[in-house]
Amino acid sequence: MESPKDAADSTARTFSQVVFTDTPYSYPPSTSVTCCYTLTTAYQPNSRDWVGIFKVGWSTTKDYHTFVWVEPSLDVVGQQSATRQAVFTEYYLPKDELDFYQFCYVDSTGQVRGASTPFHFKNPAGQNPESSMDEDLMVITTQQQVELSRHERAELQKELDQIRGENETLKNNLQMEQQQAASMKGQNEQKEKEMSRLVREMDQIKEQNENLKSTLQQQEEMMKQQRDAAEQNNQSLSLDGASRLNETHAQEKYDRAVMKIKLLKEEREQLRRIVDAQSQETDMLNSKLKEQERQLLKMGDSIQLLKVDLQSSEKEKERLSAELLRSQSLAHDMDDVKTENQELCRRLARQMTLQNCSDDELKVKCQTLDGQLQDARRKLAAEREETKNTKRQAESLEKDLQEVRVQLEKVASTCVDAQRIRDKQELQLTMERDAMADARETLADKDGLIEEKEQMIMLVRHEKEELARDNQTLMSDIEGLRRAYAELQAPPPADSPHLQPDTNTSAANDWQQQQQESPEQADNPYENIDMGAGTEEEQSLVCRHCQECFPCITRNELEQHESSHRLCPFCTMVCDNMEQSVFEDHVYSHEL
Repeated sequence: MESPKDAADSTARTFSQVVFTDTPYSYPPSTSVTCCYTLTTAYQPNSRDWVGIFKVGWSTTKDYHTFVWVEPSLDVVGQQSATRQAVFTEYYLPKDELDFYQFCYVDSTGQVRGASTPFHFKNPAGQNPESSMDEDLMVITTQQQVELSRHERAELQKELDQIRGENETLKNNLQMEQQQAASMKGQNEQKEKEMSRLVREMDQIKEQNENLKSTLQQQEEMMKQQRDAAEQNNQSLSLDGASRLNETHAQEKYDRAVMKIKLLKEEREQLRRIVDAQSQETDMLNSKLKEQERQLLKMGDSIQLLKVDLQSSEKEKERLSAELLRSQSLAHDMDDVKTENQELCRRLARQMTLQNCSDDELKVKCQTLDGQLQDARRKLAAEREETKNTKRQAESLEKDLQEVRVQLEKVASTCVDAQRIRDKQELQLTMERDAMADARETLADKDGLIEEKEQMIMLVRHEKEELARDNQTLMSDIEGLRRAYAELQAPPPADSPHLQPDTNTSAANDWQQQQQESPEQADNPYENIDMGAGTEEEQSLVCRHCQECFPCITRNELEQHESSHRLCPFCTMVCDNMEQSVFEDHVYSHEL
């Protein structure tokens, strides 16, 4: 949005593209009017342009009194300037002699490109006040009327000086307001940039939170599966106390981590709601600032119109001052006429006293004196009418000045209110900025805590995986022991008793002797089974990832083989034959 200063500069540039020349102070009514204007090189005319007569104080281009279309011409292109004319017929001209008007050139888009000086419509007898001074007139007036006219002139001069001072103060206030508006515009741009940056950061935080949510959900599902598997293993098998203690400890850690993650999620949701509310408040404040800028632009336009009214009132004041000077000169002439009348009266008295004069001469002199007195009376009546008209014009001007003063006071009060509102909005924006900074810090702290909890969850998951592996190994060992025990407890085959009776009976007798000699060993038959299983494991070891059997290798060699496999950290899938990119895609698919 443009500032009031930029708007004033743009209007000044457009108003100077068409210049009206030779515009008189007044036009006679009931006659056609011709205005002359010059098109500058900065403007190219259009056939839809028009020239209108506007009353001084107009606000929009729809306030015209009458208008005429401009003459279409093609020879303007390439010249420095071109002078054109517009003729208004007497039928459509204004009939009011008190109001002032001006010509305005409006282009096809409705924008004013030039304006003339104010003028009004008045009879030649009324517009030429000096013409009556050329004739030999005898005007009679009183000293009181002269004093009143002088006093009125002094009051009008004082009011004119006050209005000029107020105009200067208003101009200074307007410049200060324009500077403040420019500074507020810069601050608003900075605030909008900060808000956009914060919105981007919030979007990134939201994406990170969503990713964390998805990973947490996956981890919870995996932990649930592992928990179910562990419970099934616990129900099916009775494992050692150490493994149970480890599982319970890991489960407690996992539960605490899940509780903390839930609390962090709730706090993050609260912070998100706070940030959304603050963003809505900032949007409302930005809309209010834009409305205030529009109001300032409107106030600038109204101030420009008031300036035009002040200029017209100043011109009217100058005209009234000229009329007051003329009335003073007339008052001096009246004093001279009074003295002449007194001399004439004395002469008449002397002539009446003279006896030698004849009656015919006296009659002729009386007739001449009567004619002079009648002329003086007519002139006095005309002067009285003129003084009444000047008083009426002065009263109308006083009313206009009072209205202008009231409008200026309203503009000043609106400027003060706008300044107060700006100060409040600045305070609100600073408070919101501080709140956003605190929210950002808290979000950063929460993100750190979430990362720590994720690391703890990863550790717990690794411990779970190790426990699951231990459970699998224990289950495989138990199954091997069961098979060995079942093989030992199985009866000898029945199809070959007659072939080896001696060996079986000797083996049974030996076994009975061993049972009698060592009853402790008979009570614990699993020791021998464990020993046999241990020897078998030492003879052939199986990889727990690829399930391949390696006879006659040590435990260290088996661990080296297992560590050489490339495993998925989430599903423990063997990925030796996968390419690196395919392996990375597989790992990332678990995180989504």
